[in-house]
Amino acid sequence: MPRVTQRRPNVSISSAILIACLSIQLIGGSAAGAGPANAGVGPAGRAGAGLARTTPELIDRAVRRGEISEARGALYLIWALSSPARLPDVYVSETPWSGTLPLLELRDRVPALGDSPAAGLARSALRGRTFDCPGTRGSLPQTKATNNFYIQYKRSALKGLSIAKYAGALETTWKVEIGRFGWAKPPRDPVSYPRGGRYPVRIEDLGQGLYGYVAGTHFARNNPSTPWNDKDALASCMVLNDDYRIFPGSPLDALRATAAHEFNHSIQFGYGALTGFGNVSGVMVEGLATEMEDEVFDGSNDSNNYLWPEFTLPMGRYTKSPYPYWMVFRAMAERFGTGQRNGSEAVFQVFWEQISKGASTNLVALGKGLKAKNMTLAGAYHNASIALRFLVNCSTTARSYCLEEGPSYATASGPNSDDTALGPVDSLTRQIPNNYALNWIGLPAGGGAIDLTVTHDSGDGVLRVSVACLTGSGVRVFPVGTATASANAAATVDTSSCDDATAVISNVKQTSPSPRSITRTDYTIQTA
Repeated sequence: MPRVTQRRPNVSISSAILIACLSIQLIGGSAAGAGPANAGVGPAGRAGAGLARTTPELIDRAVRRGEISEARGALYLIWALSSPARLPDVYVSETPWSGTLPLLELRDRVPALGDSPAAGLARSALRGRTFDCPGTRGSLPQTKATNNFYIQYKRSALKGLSIAKYAGALETTWKVEIGRFGWAKPPRDPVSYPRGGRYPVRIEDLGQGLYGYVAGTHFARNNPSTPWNDKDALASCMVLNDDYRIFPGSPLDALRATAAHEFNHSIQFGYGALTGFGNVSGVMVEGLATEMEDEVFDGSNDSNNYLWPEFTLPMGRYTKSPYPYWMVFRAMAERFGTGQRNGSEAVFQVFWEQISKGASTNLVALGKGLKAKNMTLAGAYHNASIALRFLVNCSTTARSYCLEEGPSYATASGPNSDDTALGPVDSLTRQIPNNYALNWIGLPAGGGAIDLTVTHDSGDGVLRVSVACLTGSGVRVFPVGTATASANAAATVDTSSCDDATAVISNVKQTSPSPRSITRTDYTIQTA
């Protein structure tokens, strides 16, 4: 579910600045680098090919076109998060989105917006204080204390779902992410926190498209729930919408997906992973939180509404909405087991622990998580590239090349298709980015043996090449080799039994843990 396009979410900030910018009455964020006109970002965060732009994207586009100033855009984003009725109609979108990442982005921009009236209003809003949680508007009349959450709400404002449903979704999320998986629970707020140290949640009128968000409140420094010194762990709070009837799927499924997604952000804050060390990319922050929705509530399938990501863009420098990328993470780790302790979730738990410890970040940290499962990032990515092409389930295909719910993904958001195709005797020259990007090149099927060659033309990429052959409801894989500056990849592949055949080319060259730019490799693929 598209949420917002990404910026860098984790600039290191002092406690004073954090409190000034996060302990706020109103918060917002921008949609940097909005995607193409047909790629919106929405619920709990993703981007579907047929979705309209979100409210943050509409505001960001107006800023980039010079229709409004950056200060005015920041103010409108603040209104979008906390006072949606004040937002001009031209920027109001029903496409769902989430506010956690915009919150992190806005905190650095507002102090430098200049001296315009709009900038002054934005700064004034950010300096506002509330009773328990940033971004909300004062006290709420009703409260509900569960084992782990302290929920404030207005009973008459709840639409479609009871407070028991909210409490149930939150407690199930805690039971799975903290209890079953063993992730570190968020630290208590060192300044003010609800009775019993419960995690604070507010249910608010967030308007038509905003699922909810998590806000950092105060530095807790070292999270007592981790055996290492996190140094910059943050306490946080959560705000949920009081109306989930407008979102894709059922209201309960939308609530459950949002609870699992946003609470994972609470854990990320608690690891100190979103500030200070790490410079965690938006695709990791939001893509991994979105993947956690399916780990906790596998039946909600809320994220199925917002596939697919842009596979030709590199994971290491992903520039579109980060939410759809959850599917790549899922495809890389699903083979280790879903919804269970030490399964696929363990890969991502190691990722956040690496950042919390200051040991590694982004691509290297993800590689460490996969290494704990005796798998390399390069191998997992190439296998995922194969599995994502045909989306077959695991009844007839090797576990590395299938997806448990592959056919459901194809039904929900359409199948994936080749980027281009080759004839029986043909050649084609293309570019593919380094740092984990893929190409799918269609091949002749049912015609017998094909001599396939991939030649590395320029750049420093490492191109893994396989042929994926769809036979009925299963996939067979023929390894071709690895093309580098010093070697080609070549093999003879018999496609006579294939209903469909694709050359899967994944560039697994890693130039940096956190690449600052997109670099590309040229190659030629040839059939004979």
